[in-house]
Amino acid sequence: MINKKNQVSTFEDALQYAEKYCSLQERCPKDVRCKLRDKGISEEDAKKIVSKLIKTNFISEERYTELYVRSKIHQSHWGRIKIKNMLSAKQISKNTINKALAKIDEKEYREILNMLLQRKLNNIKTEDEYQKKYQLRYYLSSHGFENELIEECFEENNI
Repeated sequence: MINKKNQVSTFEDALQYAEKYCSLQERCPKDVRCKLRDKGISEEDAKKIVSKLIKTNFISEERYTELYVRSKIHQSHWGRIKIKNMLSAKQISKNTINKALAKIDEKEYREILNMLLQRKLNNIKTEDEYQKKYQLRYYLSSHGFENELIEECFEENNI
């Protein structure tokens, strides 16, 4: 039962709440623990609930990570560095992150990098080549792309 303060009162209610929360979209363990704490569940009970959700396959760190990587590349156009940092902040294991990043299609990844480069290049107003290159590098780095790939992209596009 959820009381007036939007808190969950029993362990079973918290478990049902967490199951519903996880059934709406993929969640990582940290997100579920935080949500349960927001609902007034102790850290110890939150860990037990997350453990139970993992055993019943409501939560899968691998599934979450793969989906996260795909969506951030295709929808947000993030690079590997930014994705890795964000997943690390969600306390996803390095091994799981590396497995998901290894599944990235390199050709598609480079196409996204080139698309971002062209888009930004069209919006830069300065004629100074040094300033233009600096703005491009900063923009692509802020999206989390690797410096080596940015340099290769510059060479391919004669920048």
